Amino acid sequence: MMRLARLALAGGVVAAAGLVLLPMMFAVGAGNTPSSQVCSVPPACVPQNSWDARNIISDTVFYNMQSMTVGAVRSFIARQSQDCNAAACLRSYRPTVPATPGDRYCTAIPGGDDLDAADVIGAVSVACGINPQVMLVMLQKESQLLTRSDTTEWTYTAAWGYACPDTGPSGTATCDPEFAGFFEQAYGMAKQFARYRLDPDQYTYRAGQTADILWNVVESGCGSGPVTIQNTATASLYNYTPYQPNAAAIAAYPREGDRCSSYGNRNFFYIFQHYFGPTGGGTTPTTPEPANPVEANGVTVTIPNRPDVATGAAGRTITAPNEAMARGIAAGLATVGLPYVWGGGTNGSGADQGCARGGGSLNSCQGIIGLDCSGLTAYVLAQAGFRVPGNSAGQRAAGMPVPRAAALPGDIVGFPGHVALYLGRIDGNEYFLEAPEPGRHIAVHRAYWSNSGSPADTFVHRYWN
Repeated sequence: MMRLARLALAGGVVAAAGLVLLPMMFAVGAGNTPSSQVCSVPPACVPQNSWDARNIISDTVFYNMQSMTVGAVRSFIARQSQDCNAAACLRSYRPTVPATPGDRYCTAIPGGDDLDAADVIGAVSVACGINPQVMLVMLQKESQLLTRSDTTEWTYTAAWGYACPDTGPSGTATCDPEFAGFFEQAYGMAKQFARYRLDPDQYTYRAGQTADILWNVVESGCGSGPVTIQNTATASLYNYTPYQPNAAAIAAYPREGDRCSSYGNRNFFYIFQHYFGPTGGGTTPTTPEPANPVEANGVTVTIPNRPDVATGAAGRTITAPNEAMARGIAAGLATVGLPYVWGGGTNGSGADQGCARGGGSLNSCQGIIGLDCSGLTAYVLAQAGFRVPGNSAGQRAAGMPVPRAAALPGDIVGFPGHVALYLGRIDGNEYFLEAPEPGRHIAVHRAYWSNSGSPADTFVHRYWN
């Protein structure tokens, strides 16, 4: 087995991170297969955005510290590790967190007792300026700790693959025991990414540079290929794991390619999309047209069975209040899987890059085609023949107020700074169609009535009649 990882510095290789090359595996851990956790048989499992070696993930997404609260990280870990019954499952793991002083790369971390994995990820994310989603994906990529069911205390010693250079026989990894442990690994990795960002000239790969990047470890004799790196985040991933997947690796996802294939950065890109939506990198569709159109039949609409649809709603039929709203809801459901784009969907016109409304903020006007929350709801209502305000505040201020208990499919549910489309009840559970936030897909979710601690409006907002 070859651990494909190195921390590449100009003038030498000194530290590491990456993955073990195992049949049907993403990372360290015999017995864990990516297909059972990440997707079904390819190509159906491949996310919408395709691999682009020049742009694995955008800086906007990579450094977004506010993408998840600690509570959201905790809930995510609980869902992913729900099948673990070992003595040291990630959801119940309590690592030691020492007080750590701050420096120019990371602010101080006070440490504490009885902290869990979510506390560690949240604290390190804020201290070192990295998206907690990136930390979760790196954890899965390196050690599959999110989904492993055979965890022990030893499993956490190289959790993020930090300080594990490929200096062993035939390019195998040798890890420095000084950095063994869950917190040490998390902090070491995140601080290293901060170094890449603040001191780019000290490392091999830099934004704007065209560099030859290896297909596999030097010992493989597979050589390298040129890559023009487009941003700091992508350069950082190559510094941390200095290999690019070849065509065989991409075509075989999520399985093995050929003897020259490497998988670390490939797996990061696809795992991130599976868990959290688009990375802001890769190649995106040139048209907003959905791959799987949804049709209305009179007043009934069938919710598509797709990865971004909650299990209880996938393939189920809902009844709209009238045929016009059925058409609108069907049009909205057809956008499931498109990326959230800040400002996307100008005046209810459908998915776009968000240039007009987003003004280049967050992930707008970056070549990504999608919708934001109010762009999605405006698009649904426009397809039904109704014109609504173009932003969430305006949509919450207008329309006919209807008590939440009387909500029907097609009503808009409002939160401070956010709106979603109500889809009704299925087997006693309520569902929303929504564009959640940058870095995620348009999706059908179980309904919730509080958003990051802010309660939903008492009334839903009805525009149809």
